[in-house]
Amino acid sequence: MVTRYQGLVYRVCIKITGESESAKDMAQEVFIKAYKALPSFRGQSSFSTWLYRIAYRTCLDWKRANDREWKYRSMADYTENDYVTSQTPEHAALRKEASEELGKSVNSLAEPYRSVVQLYYFNRQSYQEIAEAKGISVKTVESQLYRARQIMRRQGERWE
Repeated sequence: MVTRYQGLVYRVCIKITGESESAKDMAQEVFIKAYKALPSFRGQSSFSTWLYRIAYRTCLDWKRANDREWKYRSMADYTENDYVTSQTPEHAALRKEASEELGKSVNSLAEPYRSVVQLYYFNRQSYQEIAEAKGISVKTVESQLYRARQIMRRQGERWE
């Protein structure tokens, strides 16, 4: 279980904690909780969705307990690591600047909008996966994404 899902769990933990050491500690706690809860896994969702939900909630609990500010990777981090393209240095600089601005805009969103945007756009999860992970309906996911886009538009960001 750890070998197969450690990347998924660590990514969730690092996004919420913003710290490598805390993320590693939280990932260990997630796997311990998951192992203990294995008998309660009913198979109504995929195993990765079930594990993601445990990770997400465990890290939120950590966040509340530590009362720290939310820290997410900026959009620039995702584009730099996830997309390899050949481009001019000027184009790369403009893209990075735009990505950083978008990341700041996303980070300024209040919960639950920020996490839904992160899950949908950065983690590329479907509405159904987000709904299952957060324990909300698909319609709620849709409305939260809509409201997040509206907020960002009002802030003057170009989201689409």
